[in-house]
Amino acid sequence: MAASKNIRLKEVIFMRNNPLHLFKNPSFLRVWGLGFIGNTMRWLETLAIGIFVYEVTTSALLVALMTIARQLPLALFGSFIGPFAERFNRKHLLVLGSTVMTVSVSCLAVSAYFSFLEIWHIAILVFINGTCWTLDYPVRRTLVGEFSGPEKMGAGISLDSATTNVTRMLGPFLGGVTYGFLGLEGAFIISAVSHFICICIACSLVFEFQPLNQKAESYFLLLKEGLSIVKKSPQLIGVYLVTVILNICGFPYASMVPVLGRDVYKVEPALIGILSAAEGAGAFVGALVVAFLIRPSWFNKVYTIGALTFISGIFCLSLVDKYFLGISILWVAGLGMAGFGAMQSTLVLTLAPKNARSRLMGVLSVCIGCAPIGLLNLGLLADLFGAQIALTIISSAGLATLLLTITIIPQLRR
Repeated sequence: MAASKNIRLKEVIFMRNNPLHLFKNPSFLRVWGLGFIGNTMRWLETLAIGIFVYEVTTSALLVALMTIARQLPLALFGSFIGPFAERFNRKHLLVLGSTVMTVSVSCLAVSAYFSFLEIWHIAILVFINGTCWTLDYPVRRTLVGEFSGPEKMGAGISLDSATTNVTRMLGPFLGGVTYGFLGLEGAFIISAVSHFICICIACSLVFEFQPLNQKAESYFLLLKEGLSIVKKSPQLIGVYLVTVILNICGFPYASMVPVLGRDVYKVEPALIGILSAAEGAGAFVGALVVAFLIRPSWFNKVYTIGALTFISGIFCLSLVDKYFLGISILWVAGLGMAGFGAMQSTLVLTLAPKNARSRLMGVLSVCIGCAPIGLLNLGLLADLFGAQIALTIISSAGLATLLLTITIIPQLRR
């Protein structure tokens, strides 16, 4: 009898600690589903557009500029979306974002089908979609944390990060295969249909909307209050600095994957998709480990070690010219990305006061929005010296800066 009770007790404890238990919450399931579909299409579009632009122009800089157009809105509007999200119904913001992306991608699909698509058309509509993506951190991912609850916030964000990593594996693979068989218009049609599904999911989301800021305060005042919270927390400052470093010196590597695939590895679009998906595959495995095994006391170390592993992997990638070795390195880099990505949002949400979470997630969006700086530098260097040398320069600078930051801010090592 005692043994039977012990077994039942262990089963109850396991279910409480199991992140998959969160899927029983319909609201969590919906915002998770929005992230899964939306991010898959973002990576599908990124790879398909990258291959198309490089085939048409043979310019690594223009390939990087397409990614810049998608990332730039984070830097321009990210800080304002946070205060905005605290005043307005976040369900309506999610519906609006999905609707705009459905229309914009449909326009690209029609243009590509009738063969009057220009590079500047892509740049404009990619910028529009990037503007909609600024809603992800202060709106969708903040809701993921809130629907998870205080006790399971780390597990919920880790599960969402694991899903994001699946999309970084699935999206590029689908993008490469779709582009190879159906062309650019096929990729855009699939994306348009998927974004329409997101509209339906967002419309079905049910939760009680309570504005977190009832006073008619200016957005600039709310932003100023959010920044004052950051100034008082060395740990938050460290999280934001590491985010800036990786987004300038690490993540821009993805824009060079089509260039590496074509010029260095000399493989077809489908294999370029697999190469791009390798990091996502490693990150998915790592994120599952984080979601199921990592304890709150380990959050800082996991974040720091993950960042170091990821940027070290990009440095190693710049030194090899073998396709399968490149895949292996990106898979290991993905393990590091899992720790960094899961803990990034978790640390901000747990350190932020509840009434300032959207604001501080908006600041995080701005840090992520620094990526265009790295993308532009990488694109210019790649046009001058080639993609591999450009990656060596930018990743070694990032590794040195990251080590300096960890040394100066001890909270990142605790």
